[in-house]
Amino acid sequence: MKAVVLAIFALFSAEAFSEIEPLGPDEGYVAIALYSKGYSESIVLKGNGFGNKFTFGPLNYSQHIEVIKMPAGTYSWTEVFERTGSLEKDNLLKIYYDLSDDNLTFSVKPGVLNYTGLLMIEKLGRQLQVRQLNRASIILKILEQDHPGYIGKFDVVNGIYPNDHYIDFYLTHALKEGE
Repeated sequence: MKAVVLAIFALFSAEAFSEIEPLGPDEGYVAIALYSKGYSESIVLKGNGFGNKFTFGPLNYSQHIEVIKMPAGTYSWTEVFERTGSLEKDNLLKIYYDLSDDNLTFSVKPGVLNYTGLLMIEKLGRQLQVRQLNRASIILKILEQDHPGYIGKFDVVNGIYPNDHYIDFYLTHALKEGE
């Protein structure tokens, strides 16, 4: 019985404190946060250079938060795809929304954890509204809980509002109050 309890503890400990993949010299960690009110098949993020494209989804009235490694540079949310109909009825339609003119951008600095805001996708019929919201306190709290090891180990910078001092305030005051 003791061995089973130790094995379960080791499994959960290894998962919670898994080793963070090291960064290359021109890479940073990026906190990607998406929320979709409606169905989005895929959401496309593009950076400078060949092959610097990331795709997220599908999302259906859900949130997606993860930390990934990305090359330093400027990135833009450029496209949302939606699939309608059903495969069984052979009535599959893919709808494309171009976001390239919406200025949904952020920057990635090397060697740090980059906060990129929350990309909110709201659908009402065929209408689509996409906004990049600053929800730092919520996203940082989720990162603390779901991705331990990044906050406290890496400096956190604001990739959407570089001169905003809220993240520094949060990390020095809000975290200490919760301890």
